[in-house]
Amino acid sequence: MPFVTSDGVRIHYEVEGTGPSILFHTGAGGDGAIWGMAGYVAGLPGFRKILLDHRGRGQSERPDDVEAHRMERFVADIASVLDAQAVRSCGFWGYSAGILAGLAFGAAYPERVACLVGTGALPHENLCDLPPLDPETWIREDVAQGGVAREVNAYGKRGEFFPEAIDRNVRAGDPVMHALDRLGRRKWKGPLALYPEFRTPTLIFAGEQEDEEHETERSVDLLPRGRLVRLPGVGHLGAFYRSDLVLPLALPFLREHLR
Repeated sequence: MPFVTSDGVRIHYEVEGTGPSILFHTGAGGDGAIWGMAGYVAGLPGFRKILLDHRGRGQSERPDDVEAHRMERFVADIASVLDAQAVRSCGFWGYSAGILAGLAFGAAYPERVACLVGTGALPHENLCDLPPLDPETWIREDVAQGGVAREVNAYGKRGEFFPEAIDRNVRAGDPVMHALDRLGRRKWKGPLALYPEFRTPTLIFAGEQEDEEHETERSVDLLPRGRLVRLPGVGHLGAFYRSDLVLPLALPFLREHLR
């Protein structure tokens, strides 16, 4: 079980396969195991898959202050894992908020990200411009509502559900970590400010049934080398677990940019 220490926090990750490296990041919604559950580990032969447990999730440590959940810390975690594996450049695949971590890392270390794949909608705003939250009130209310479980329940009300194993994994997230993650991210001047200068080849998969305001289209239009694929008949959850829809389109992109 590989671990690396990043800014005093132990970060857990797993490595599967051999070949050009791809680092997988879920944001705060699940740990690295859900990529295998959804078929990405088996469905990407010929690549070395680095499955990171986001800080506060899985077997990574759970820092209990907001400053430890800033985007800069997520970037440092990714760099530490790649350094530990002697990976100078890789592909990056993020799901949901994991896309934001990939954008932040690629902006900080453009030479280390050969290409970026994102699954989920892209916001057309900077998180630091969102209305401020009172930390004490937000943490109390988010924890009381179940943290990430509240978000999963909201999708369920719209008729969208994860497969059982992924659902259990995601719901197992610590609500306090979820609350701190949301607070820490709001100090980040991104992603909108990053899009025009982000020159890494980028492929975004978003469900046809998510992002009714079409912010993703406007965001991808700003990416100099960005392309968007809308996946028919699915929303935010299905865009992830329906790897049968995603992989046939992602593989040519990955093979083009990772050699």
